[in-house]
Amino acid sequence: MFDKRLLSLVPGIMPLIVGSVAAKWIALLCNIAIIATIGNVFAALLAGMPASGIGSGAAAAGAAAFGARAAMTLAMLIIVRAISIYVAQRAGDKAAFAAKRQVRQLVYDKLVQMGPAYTEQVSTAEAVQTSVEGAQQLEVYFGGYLPQLFYAVLAPVTLFVALVGQAGLPATVLLVIVPLIPISIMMVMRNAKKVAAEYWGSYVDLGGSFLEAVQGLTTLKIYQADGRWHKRMNDESEGFRRATMKMLRVQLNSINVMDLVAFGGAAAGIVVAVLQLASGAIGFSGAFLVVFLSQEFFLPMRRLGSLFHTAMNGMSAAKTMFRILDAPVPPRGERELDGRGDIVCRGVGYSYGEGGARGEHVVLDQVNCSMRRGSLVAIVGESGSGKSTLAGILSGRKASYLGKIEVGGVDVRDATLDSLMRAVTLVPMAGHLFAGSLRSNLLLARPDATDRDLMDVLERCRIAGFVRANGGLDMELAEGGANLSGGQRQRVCVARALLHDSPIYIFDEATSNVDVESERAIGRVIDELAGDHTVIVIAHRLASVAHADQTLVFSCGHLVEQGTHAQLLAAGGIYASMWSSQHELSAYALDEENERASMPAGVVVDAAALESGPAPVQASHAAAGAPSSCGPRRSAFSIMARMIGLVRPLAAHLALAVALGTAGSLAATFVAAFGGYGIIAATGQGTGLAVASACVLAVACGVLRGPLHYGEQLANHYIAFRLLALIRDHVFDALRRLAPAKLEGRDRGDLVSLVTADIELLEVFYAHTISPIAIAIASSAVMLAFIGAHSLPLAAIALAGYLVLGAIMPIASSKLCGNAGRASRDAAGSISAYVLDGLRGLAETVQFAGVSKRSAGLAAQTDAMGSTDRSLHVRSAAVEGLADAMVLLTSLAMIATSLGLYAAGDLSFSSAFICSFAYLSSSGPVLAVCRLGTSLQATLASGARVLDLLDEEPQTVDVLDGADVTFDGAACEHVTFSYGCVAADTSARTLRGVRAASNGAPACMPSSKDDCILDDISISFEPGEMVCVTGRSGSGKSTLLKLLMRFWDPTSGAVMMSGRDLRGVNTASLRNAIGYMTQDTHLFVGTIGDNLRIAREDATDSELDSACEAAALTSLIARLPQGYDTPVAELGDSLSGGERQRIGLARIFLHDAPFVLLDEPTSNLDALNEAAVMRAIDRRRAGKTVVLVSHRASTCAFADRFYSVEHGRIS
Repeated sequence: MFDKRLLSLVPGIMPLIVGSVAAKWIALLCNIAIIATIGNVFAALLAGMPASGIGSGAAAAGAAAFGARAAMTLAMLIIVRAISIYVAQRAGDKAAFAAKRQVRQLVYDKLVQMGPAYTEQVSTAEAVQTSVEGAQQLEVYFGGYLPQLFYAVLAPVTLFVALVGQAGLPATVLLVIVPLIPISIMMVMRNAKKVAAEYWGSYVDLGGSFLEAVQGLTTLKIYQADGRWHKRMNDESEGFRRATMKMLRVQLNSINVMDLVAFGGAAAGIVVAVLQLASGAIGFSGAFLVVFLSQEFFLPMRRLGSLFHTAMNGMSAAKTMFRILDAPVPPRGERELDGRGDIVCRGVGYSYGEGGARGEHVVLDQVNCSMRRGSLVAIVGESGSGKSTLAGILSGRKASYLGKIEVGGVDVRDATLDSLMRAVTLVPMAGHLFAGSLRSNLLLARPDATDRDLMDVLERCRIAGFVRANGGLDMELAEGGANLSGGQRQRVCVARALLHDSPIYIFDEATSNVDVESERAIGRVIDELAGDHTVIVIAHRLASVAHADQTLVFSCGHLVEQGTHAQLLAAGGIYASMWSSQHELSAYALDEENERASMPAGVVVDAAALESGPAPVQASHAAAGAPSSCGPRRSAFSIMARMIGLVRPLAAHLALAVALGTAGSLAATFVAAFGGYGIIAATGQGTGLAVASACVLAVACGVLRGPLHYGEQLANHYIAFRLLALIRDHVFDALRRLAPAKLEGRDRGDLVSLVTADIELLEVFYAHTISPIAIAIASSAVMLAFIGAHSLPLAAIALAGYLVLGAIMPIASSKLCGNAGRASRDAAGSISAYVLDGLRGLAETVQFAGVSKRSAGLAAQTDAMGSTDRSLHVRSAAVEGLADAMVLLTSLAMIATSLGLYAAGDLSFSSAFICSFAYLSSSGPVLAVCRLGTSLQATLASGARVLDLLDEEPQTVDVLDGADVTFDGAACEHVTFSYGCVAADTSARTLRGVRAASNGAPACMPSSKDDCILDDISISFEPGEMVCVTGRSGSGKSTLLKLLMRFWDPTSGAVMMSGRDLRGVNTASLRNAIGYMTQDTHLFVGTIGDNLRIAREDATDSELDSACEAAALTSLIARLPQGYDTPVAELGDSLSGGERQRIGLARIFLHDAPFVLLDEPTSNLDALNEAAVMRAIDRRRAGKTVVLVSHRASTCAFADRFYSVEHGRIS
């Protein structure tokens, strides 16, 4: 298997591969020379022995003298061989890293070139896993498989040339049998490709489902659907386990055949050599070389076969890579577009679904209009009417459209991407903020901006005070700005857009989540832009754009009206209806406001005092919620002890694996050992074993090795994959416990890396560590008994060798590695998070010409991880070379001692010979353990990452033995809350300069009033009433709702329901009683019906119809080609913001809880849908308590009582 295209992706890698092969070949030549030199020593000794077989002192002395002369040669050969082994591995490591870096960069850069439309080719989860883990899989292909492929061809030929002169027939037999291994590989390959593709597909699907679950875990918990998703994850994990076992069976069948060929072939060569020695056809030296080099004929091919199966995973990932690399890039023109002309739309159309612009779900159809340069243009219409789609086309985010959109006479599809991005800036309703500092996010739009420039633009967007209070421009933002409120995120996005200073601005509901004062401030900024810039504002609040120079009215994908505000009102069409509806709601709100103004002044806190100063800090809560790798480092022993504890239920399988593995290991050892018996018997020395018996036993061991190894590996991997499925179950259960509080601000890409790559790495521990250690101990004990039966001094040397290789070296190398393994796995998680963050913010990256910067950032992260991995690889290569040298040195010590004992008459020649080479042949199991000191570092680090997550304490523990309640009102009693608080526990973690209790307990107090999100608030929610909570963005409104949901517990005070503290109410009962709609409605990949049934799995279609009617969704469902069965794209991207919001409202109606919490339920709705939804809520409020958080006066108008939250206080 040699993929020329894959090799062509990494130019310049061949010298490293050739270097690795050359070093391997030199190591082989050294080994041949070492064995030949040792054989000459014994041949010289035999030549001077009397016929009786009893050595004379003169013969022994001559052999000793010859051995002394050979010592210098052997020492030099061992040193050169050790260095060659080190160089071979390091060259392979460098080739692997170069390939991984290059391919990862190519895939990521191509995804960026494709733009947000990459999801049409691959899901985000698959894109992340392919560019991160898929590239990682190619390490084996480039660093291991390719060098081994060339070496496996070279090695048998070299050995044949070395042996043919002294043992022609045995060498020929060995060379003829070698090709059976690649033939077996080719036979397996026909099925292996398909199986490996199924495995990779199942792996990617598992990562995709997990990403979906993590992103929507808050929604799942709200409706208690997380248990259902947990079962689904377990089912997918079991499917992945079955796919893995299927691939394993293919591998093991192949390995069984290869073992049979390798060890059986070696036995065949040994038998021929022994029989020829007995007949006098070849000499002792030739037979000696065959016996102790026979396995070297097959081991390179055998190793190639093992690497082949691992490389197949990389090749399966490469297919996805090629699909990405071959995907068409949206065509771009070559004309420059300066954005300083009129905008003209001619027959513009767009649709989703198969067929691109001519797909089934039509969202724009035959749009014709013009927008004058320097004018303020408003685009209005009900949600889902195509407004945002038109903005996406004009800004270059949607390429497959019909018709033309010209700017200054240049169609945007004919313009270069760079000129289009410079000319048009889009501020979407949900812009993306990248993980990093606020400064880095702002500088993305204008890299040369000074701090003064940045603060000025933040002042214009009314968020500078908040920034100053929270670390200034260096304040850290979580992925997606998760540690900011919705309004704060939006204002930062507007500020970033203003820095871009393009001729055309499009504001797509840019003020949907901000408070009234901030909306006015941003409105003034928009008005200032108009004149010098062409400004397009997509708005649902018609009053905010009534002064526009031109208004375009959309309905069901058609441009139905256009004109000025006065002209459209006079026409009495859709715009007039929307204006009338919104005016009625506003008038109703004004009446309510006047009524509240007549209330006694004592019920309102001094509002003037509350207006001063910045909004309270929320930035710390992301840090407080994120499981961290800081804190005391887990020892390797503690990690292994925890992981071994899971094996207890499968102890019988482990015992079977150890028994079979020990037998298989001894069989491999005694193939050569019985060959040694045969040589001695053939020379006439007494061993108690005839030549024929030795040959039969050698063949038997060679034949048995394969089935025994097969059984051991099958048992080991059965244990491993059962436990990996169990660990995934535990991990998802932990995430359910931790969500949402402890996962806010946690990088989603890092979590995906943990549940896929980190857990997969634990296979190394369960399948390749526990039983191999036990096998090494058991087989070494047997060999010590065998050698000790001949000579205790030789057994002592063997014991010293086993201890050095199997205990001292792995422990020492593990300690030398330090934290490198953990740093490597954390870096892998960071790269996954970086790639996911970059893909989620791809539109912003392209918009602000940050492609090269993000690409360079990925390269820097890969290089940083490579630097960490390099230290591990250097140690691993050094251990490999040193361990090989140690085996040879201890073998030479064994030979020298045995010859000394023989010379002294304390040991027979046959015993000296057999003991020496039985030890040399028995080093395999302890060498496997020796390598664990370095190779296990990443696995133990992955185990530590998993255990850190499993041991993380939730912010609020689900109550299982509390009281079930029937809703009869709720209240907050003197509630104070801070995301960061001072704990008495001195072992607490330090987060943003604030001590947070490590067990997440709320028994702490804010370090200062400034840290309080809510400060000593008391508020009640009576049955049957609607309460509205307002306040500036970031003032704590959403936090109040989270406390009512018991996503967090108060720092002090109590949150009550039906007279009971929530901490004593059964969580299931609490969630049944509450319906909660968050600001951002999360939609899962699936159908609209699936997404609605998140709220109630058993809902009938008629119940869905009723909920959709209340949420003003009926007309949308009717327009969709498949109704409720219409697929929803990733993150609901095929739906408008308003449509997504209405699906969230439909879930609320379907859930039908007595206590309803609505966080900005109408922020993305047009006037008609807002009125329909609010009236539906009003009609259905009988017997329910509704808490509204909103900035819209028209929405608040329906409430019975009103509260304002400012600076953590409530009025």
